[in-house]
Amino acid sequence: MPTISVIMSVYNGEKYLSEAINSVLSQDFSDFEFIIIDDGSIDKSLEIIKSFNDSRIRVISRENKGLIISLNEAISLAIGKYIARMDADDICLSSRFSSQIKAFEDFKVVLVGSWATKINNNGEEIGLMSYPPLEYRKIKSFFIKHNPFIHSSVMIRKEVFDKVGVYNNKFKHAEDYELWSRVLSKFEAVNIGQPLIKYRITSNGITKEHNLFMRYQGLRVRILGFIRLFL
Repeated sequence: MPTISVIMSVYNGEKYLSEAINSVLSQDFSDFEFIIIDDGSIDKSLEIIKSFNDSRIRVISRENKGLIISLNEAISLAIGKYIARMDADDICLSSRFSSQIKAFEDFKVVLVGSWATKINNNGEEIGLMSYPPLEYRKIKSFFIKHNPFIHSSVMIRKEVFDKVGVYNNKFKHAEDYELWSRVLSKFEAVNIGQPLIKYRITSNGITKEHNLFMRYQGLRVRILGFIRLFL
């Protein structure tokens, strides 16, 4: 049984996929399985995934069902003690998994995130995402204004999903934020104060309607989080 189950959903992610997969396979902590859901891609994503000859990779390819269903499917298949999120356009630093495992051992927490280095379409570093607070008390307070975890940096104990549930499809575009509200209402979590991933900021435009919907979902989660965490 592997220590970590890495879960990734891919939908038409051919542009950065090889780099993302390589960054996982190059970790200095190697005891993991890598579950990749090809969520109905119509580009070369599946071909790229299958080009990797590594026994730790488990590939599921099917019709498109969306990110939330794909993540929940991967969680149901995972057999590791911890689940690590990974996005198809981001990059893990080689020490990510070992650093997070150490944090689990050092602190009595169920979730560990980290800071991130921002990169552009070309992989050039353009800034540092250091806003997530480190300590549980500050994370809890920060929640009411902002999401306290960078989604693709998170590692979480798998058993937690049995106690708080998985991603909720009613909170599309804020599914991680809503899940954290359930986790933080019952358990403690921390962020590591150094970048363990490179988070890609793409130039793809966000429509006004899409952005408004994301803001609406975020507001719903903040209200729900306040009720769960403080009342």
